[in-house]
Amino acid sequence: MDISSVIKNLHPLETKVLLRYGLKDELTSAKLQSELGYKEGHANQAFSWLMGKELLAEVARTPHTYYELTDFGRKVQSEGFVEEKIVSLLQKEGAKSMPEIAAALNIEGKDVGSAFGPLSKEGVLQMNAEKKAEATGKPLPQRITVAKALVQKAAAAENATLDAKDLSEEEKQVMAGLTKKRGVSETPFRTIERETVVYKLKEAFEKVAEALKKAGVTGNEIGEITPAMLASGEWKKGTFRGYNIGVPPARIIPGRTNPYVTWL
Repeated sequence: MDISSVIKNLHPLETKVLLRYGLKDELTSAKLQSELGYKEGHANQAFSWLMGKELLAEVARTPHTYYELTDFGRKVQSEGFVEEKIVSLLQKEGAKSMPEIAAALNIEGKDVGSAFGPLSKEGVLQMNAEKKAEATGKPLPQRITVAKALVQKAAAAENATLDAKDLSEEEKQVMAGLTKKRGVSETPFRTIERETVVYKLKEAFEKVAEALKKAGVTGNEIGEITPAMLASGEWKKGTFRGYNIGVPPARIIPGRTNPYVTWL
């Protein structure tokens, strides 16, 4: 490995990683965001470049499931679930047909049907002799209480997102009906599947890191002079990032006349 050539082609995003961490450190995008102030895209780009230079290796991938509160979920937080509305309506105004319930609550008929089925099995609602839904007087099931708690918890969480690993088995069972519920036009949560990728520096990085220290390279070198830096004179106090002028430039493909267009 030509160390001097590697150093010349290092980006500041890579340099900071090489100078900050060691062989035993497990590196993730979240770690770089927290400790180096990188954005997610910057962290992933640094990992990609370092792997390309064979200074970094992937050591593990861990799948994660998250549940993000939707706009409909925020509406549910303030207005309540469809099940609550239906039961409350029937308790106050008596038995109603499905279309009457949908019209009274201004919701879609399929949402009424989707809510009625489970509530009927749980004994909270029933269909009378006139084929109208009516409340039996039985309280709402526990799943509604758990669902409301999940919505409140998500609304108070960072990015309105819950990690599946933090949920109890009961909460996971209820959440399954809040994200992909057949026949429902909107759901309170959307499921997000992600992977946490863990990296470790390879032994070859040590020589590169040592060379960076000897050269006095920190990763904070100036790479672009802005009008503000010129106006303030800040550029005079910093050191500049080196550029390898021997690297071939990107190929430029010019436009050309299309014979068919010319013929037309």
